[in-house]
Amino acid sequence: MTDTTPEITTAYLAQLDTELDQLPADLHRDIVTGIREELQGLDAEAAAARIRQLGDPAFIAAGARAETVGEAPPTSPDAPPPGRTFSIVAVVVLIVGSFLVPVVGAIAGLLFVSQARAWSRREKAASWLATVGVVLLALAASTVMASAGLGGTHLVVLVAYLVFPVVGVVLAVRAQRRGWHA
Repeated sequence: MTDTTPEITTAYLAQLDTELDQLPADLHRDIVTGIREELQGLDAEAAAARIRQLGDPAFIAAGARAETVGEAPPTSPDAPPPGRTFSIVAVVVLIVGSFLVPVVGAIAGLLFVSQARAWSRREKAASWLATVGVVLLALAASTVMASAGLGGTHLVVLVAYLVFPVVGVVLAVRAQRRGWHA
């Protein structure tokens, strides 16, 4: 049986394979296999159109490298990456610190969470956005309520105060389900 794969497909896959050389073997294989499957069975014209949609292999490789750099732990021997214990301490500082030293303890806890490996970038960003967003909304609501002469501003402030322990508990549950590894 003769190979009917168009030259453009073969050249594209070869260039992609070369560009992905620095990635972990399993990721390299998955990307090449996935794109090969997308191009499989297409004639030269359809393959060229799909290749234009996929983009330059160097761009695909750069995106994949950026993703793996974000997920890979630092390799500097001078600063070992924070591990499971550090992640647990981060949650404890976030929860307990927000009660013991309300503003400073909560910020320290969020900074610890940002350095821990138990959560993805998205989870870390969500923890910051949730806490800052709720605090800002609570401050705005308490200002409006105070200027309107309405009571209950203390309840609004309490909600802002309790968001830090709630975020800490949510992060702890998510990390526990993954065994404290992202």
